[in-house]
Amino acid sequence: MKRLILILFALPIAVPAPCSAEVGGLVNLGVRVNDFDEESARFDEYRDKSDGLFGSADILMDNETYFVGASVENPFLDDQYYNLRGGVYGVFRGEVFYDELRHRLSYDALSPATGIGSSVLTVPGSVPPVSAWTPFDYDFKVKTLGTNITVDTQNPFYFKVSADQQRREGIAPRGMYAGTATFELPMPIDYTTYTTMLESGYRSKETTAVFNAGYSYFENDNELLTLRFGSQVEEFSMPADNYAYNLGARLTQRLPMESLLALKAAYNHHVSEPDFGQYLTQPSPTADGDFDGDIRYIRGSAALTSQWNSALDTRLFYNYVDRDNKSEHITVVTDGDIRHNHLLEYEKHQAGLDANYRLNRANKLTGGYEFSGTDRSRDDADTTYDHLVFAEIKNTAVDWVAAKLRLEYLNRDSDTDYEPEDLEGDGLIRAFFTPFDYASKDRYKAKVEFDMSPMERLTLGLSYALVFDDYDASLLGLQQDQRHEIYADANVQLPAKAKLHAYAGYEYTRSEFDSRRYNPGGADPTLPVTPLDFNWSEEFDYDFFIIGADATIPLHARLELVVSADYQLVDGNIDFARSAAAGAPLGTITEADDYYKTRAGMKGIYQIDNHWSTTLGYGYEKSNLDDWRYDNFTYRSGTVFLSGAGLDRDYEVHQLYLIASSRF
Repeated sequence: MKRLILILFALPIAVPAPCSAEVGGLVNLGVRVNDFDEESARFDEYRDKSDGLFGSADILMDNETYFVGASVENPFLDDQYYNLRGGVYGVFRGEVFYDELRHRLSYDALSPATGIGSSVLTVPGSVPPVSAWTPFDYDFKVKTLGTNITVDTQNPFYFKVSADQQRREGIAPRGMYAGTATFELPMPIDYTTYTTMLESGYRSKETTAVFNAGYSYFENDNELLTLRFGSQVEEFSMPADNYAYNLGARLTQRLPMESLLALKAAYNHHVSEPDFGQYLTQPSPTADGDFDGDIRYIRGSAALTSQWNSALDTRLFYNYVDRDNKSEHITVVTDGDIRHNHLLEYEKHQAGLDANYRLNRANKLTGGYEFSGTDRSRDDADTTYDHLVFAEIKNTAVDWVAAKLRLEYLNRDSDTDYEPEDLEGDGLIRAFFTPFDYASKDRYKAKVEFDMSPMERLTLGLSYALVFDDYDASLLGLQQDQRHEIYADANVQLPAKAKLHAYAGYEYTRSEFDSRRYNPGGADPTLPVTPLDFNWSEEFDYDFFIIGADATIPLHARLELVVSADYQLVDGNIDFARSAAAGAPLGTITEADDYYKTRAGMKGIYQIDNHWSTTLGYGYEKSNLDDWRYDNFTYRSGTVFLSGAGLDRDYEVHQLYLIASSRF
């Protein structure tokens, strides 16, 4: 980062003399104070709202020949951004940038281990009491430094090159085991990714042709994580070093009848070679001590859009994806049990036709059909065929109302490819269960929208959507999933140039999932119910509410007041049920991802003159999560030892800030 700051300081030296160049920009400098009633990493999860100084600057100097600019955001905080850009019009343009972000996961975690942040964690054989554990925070920083330059002269050819380096450093929670004990411990994050891209192209009024190539390399400084628990030693794999390169091309060509043909093709190759020889506690499953990971993708697409006349246009398209897994096959024999790694491969074809037809001045009809077929090397989802049809009509018969109705139907047919011996004994359960993302289903979707302007100073929006998935071919697994959404918003121009924007929404989700509990020999879900062999069900219900508004009120020719408020609520329930012959009722969880979030703010903006303004503001934010998984939480229970990741889920904060702004 020091190098980038030096670049910014060198800006006045690096650019040509201003001559007749114009200089303009915006500079903001502020100070902020927070008062926490309750603090949590969730408040600053992807941002930095710390006490102290904050600000930004964006400066541009340009004339008819060249331009040079620089941007800075929050140089005093953990979400910094710097950008230096420039170029000569009709010749080239480029930029150098640096971006920094801290992802905060959880504060005040505890661990009985020493070596936090390293690849070797040590826990005493006699785990000490929680009061003696070490406190720490789960978080990691992401730092990206990059550059790109484009050479684009007056001829039809151009060339572009870009490169960046991203660093991730910190710790994240990970589950581990050692003998009979289970731990949640801090895993070190120390990743670096290098990416380079090259692109060259040709452009004319009729034709655009582009070729690109890229290379990416991922490096992990800790490919092995070791846990020492007393005299026991356990080793765990971490993301391995890997690299990938890709080649791509695309072509667009204008054709007669106002048609446009677009073609794309790409090849991606991913290689990873983990070193099994670094493990000390277990032998390598391969003869040379390495795993040869090799996955290749071929992608292609074609689309033809045509404007047949003033009323009709169509789009015909085709997409193809082939995943070829040439990774090494591994066979491991443990206590007579033979296991193999599963190498996923698939081939996917997708084709469709859609059309837009203007029936008359007030009505426009859209419709289409899409087919998708996927063939995988998966026993539980060998083939999947999707047939999708949709229709949409837009109506503007009433001057102040624009209405739209869309209907959609999807039929998915999936098939399995188990060997006969896989469906014998307890393996019979496979014949009745398919993962929901591949399972056969019928999906029905409908959405209606209204955009209204009943008055000159009033606009309204209203929409309702329904989605219903029916998995009637699955005896076990997801059975139904239905969702309802309704949203409304309004924009009002009030007297004295005041503005009001208000919105509200409600979503309801309900899912039904069937499972089976069985002892050896009782896998068949059609067998009579017993206390040890029975089917049971889960019913998930979630309600989501949101309501909010913001208003801008001019109090004076130079003074403006902005007020905003927002409230969100989620109420979740999970209801469990089973036959009375199987035993007592299973009950209901009434706190399933329940949360509410309140935000309110008020700020006054005073325009001192044409260049200077100042803002004084207050903000309030409160978030609360109630979830059954955190009820009666304990750091240690028998031989299970947790770190408390995610416990600091609630926060409440009052914030005051003052900003001075200069525009020139």
